Amino acid sequence: MKQFDINLESLINSSPVVIFLCKSTENWPVELITENIWQFGYTVEDFIFGNIRYLDIIHPEDIERVKSEIAGCSEKGFTELTQEYRIVTASEETRWIEVKVLIRRDGDGKVSHYQGTLCDVTQRKKAEESVQKALKKKNELKNVINSSPVFVFLCKPEEGWPVEFVSENITKLEYTPEDFTSGKIKFEDLIHPEDRERVRAEVAKFSKEGYKDCT
Repeated sequence: MKQFDINLESLINSSPVVIFLCKSTENWPVELITENIWQFGYTVEDFIFGNIRYLDIIHPEDIERVKSEIAGCSEKGFTELTQEYRIVTASEETRWIEVKVLIRRDGDGKVSHYQGTLCDVTQRKKAEESVQKALKKKNELKNVINSSPVFVFLCKPEEGWPVEFVSENITKLEYTPEDFTSGKIKFEDLIHPEDRERVRAEVAKFSKEGYKDCT
């Protein structure tokens, strides 16, 4: 069986996960932190020599929430928790981190230290924010459509033009969206019988000539 020498310190410092150990006293002085804290522009010495304490790097708008969550878990006797909050880098850039904290106690049961790991999740948070913004825009557009006299349809190019989607304001014509999406009613059923052939012919002509829309 092969033996491998693993330099654990090197492995940790080349990873994105920072390990830290803080006292539970004011502003959480740092007793230990791994060298890969450099990814946020800080050095180990910044913390170990007391120039910077852990709470000093947390975004001002998040500090009270972070402290409150820790205090609440400590009072309830929990030993660990996971938090997400913002920190400010040495170059004053805001980053989001995920922190897993282990609450350590002394022999008398009093909280003495916070031990944890932190990882940069800024890209994930930005992606989540983009999704939320897109959903908000979608809902805003949906509200605009449903409050307007314009009906939106998505139909298959099959006999009768089966409907895959119709805006909710179709109720103004005394139908429900389910009437269409269930297949009970097709789009052509809305068209007056005397106009159906002409509409079919016009749509077929525009489609054949490569037009993407027609009126």
